Amino acid sequence: MSSKWKQLFFESEIPFYIYKLNKGDSLIFKYQTKHKPLIIVFYGTVYVMKIFTNNEAIFLAILTNKSIIDFNFDFFDSSYVYYKVVALENTYFIKFFWLDYIAHCKYLSTSIKLLDLFRYTLRQYESSSYILMHKSIRYRVVQLLLLLCKDFGILNNNYVLIPFELSQKTISYITGSNLITVNKIVNFLITRLFIKYIKHKILICYFSFFSYLRNNKIT
Repeated sequence: MSSKWKQLFFESEIPFYIYKLNKGDSLIFKYQTKHKPLIIVFYGTVYVMKIFTNNEAIFLAILTNKSIIDFNFDFFDSSYVYYKVVALENTYFIKFFWLDYIAHCKYLSTSIKLLDLFRYTLRQYESSSYILMHKSIRYRVVQLLLLLCKDFGILNNNYVLIPFELSQKTISYITGSNLITVNKIVNFLITRLFIKYIKHKILICYFSFFSYLRNNKIT
């Protein structure tokens, strides 16, 4: 993914920059009227929060390879919100600007590939939105675990491993809950032998977890 996109930008003569965000670090974005940056995630995984000036926060999406980060559309509330992009693992970005893209892009294939990324990103936003559709925090946590297992999970003999750290604090941010509630839900799942934390806060979900959800029609 990385080499392909770098080659496309070199061929199109579009100025671009490469950034690395270490695991647990974050980037802050605000709407810009003059320079309109666009960022492609070409390696890694991040989650995006919309934060208001009163410190309220709303989870927006989990984004991974081939996703686009674009906050140039939210100009109506730009004076009292900003966006926080947090790395769940070491993540690399390509950053460029729309005006540079329009001025230098010579190949239709590059535009088509960019549209494909927008479509892929919209699907990720849609999948992420299912988490907050639930009123119950318990169901939000379950939906988050299902999403991460489906999109990132590594299948083993009797469990699915989520291949990056997922602390209970991170779960509370994403589900919009307090840490105490999340701790109770996670501890319940652990005591029922549905999930387990292994080294460095890596989470595994046993097949019994999925059987429990299916049998109780919890999704």
